[in-house]
Amino acid sequence: MKRIGVVTEGESEVKGLPEIFPALEKRVGVQLLRPIRSAVDPLSPLPVLTKGLRTGIQLSLARNAQLVVVLLDRENSETSAAARAADIERRLRDEVDDAVRVVIKDRTFENWLIACPEAFAKQRSRYSHSERIRRAACPNKADRCADPCELINSAMAKGRYDKTADAPKILKFSNLDSMAANSRSFRRFLAVLGDPKYVSGSKRP
Repeated sequence: MKRIGVVTEGESEVKGLPEIFPALEKRVGVQLLRPIRSAVDPLSPLPVLTKGLRTGIQLSLARNAQLVVVLLDRENSETSAAARAADIERRLRDEVDDAVRVVIKDRTFENWLIACPEAFAKQRSRYSHSERIRRAACPNKADRCADPCELINSAMAKGRYDKTADAPKILKFSNLDSMAANSRSFRRFLAVLGDPKYVSGSKRP
């Protein structure tokens, strides 16, 4: 079974993504290693970004990963997610290791979270206005939400969204098909992992 490492810049990804790893492993037929955090600015110049990601990639390879997927945010960059990912991937493959793929979340990890409105509806006591997330994310428009954190806040009964505490709970109730239906960048992640449904293209759900 193929072993895949994940390197990301966000603490919420490190804590949250393992909640969907069992479903991903079953779906794609791979083994996903626990994510490694590289505290980089995803908008850094390529030489700076390469240097910051190097250690995380090397640690993944030391764990016998056969492929390392680097996850970064697009944030407010005007460069398309695909173009930015290609530039970073080319640099990392040339200077670190060729067993590296790059996926850019469009625009943040929270855009992936809102791609599954059902996860919020299942936590009614915390997200009493989950229909707001459904209206914003469906169909296939989660990546277009400019401020997903504020959208999540607007759906809450009280309090504020906490990245590291809430993200794992949201993903615990998430469904991969729903996330894929509403986020192109998440479909790209599935494609890079080897999902047969998207391996030939992730433009359409």
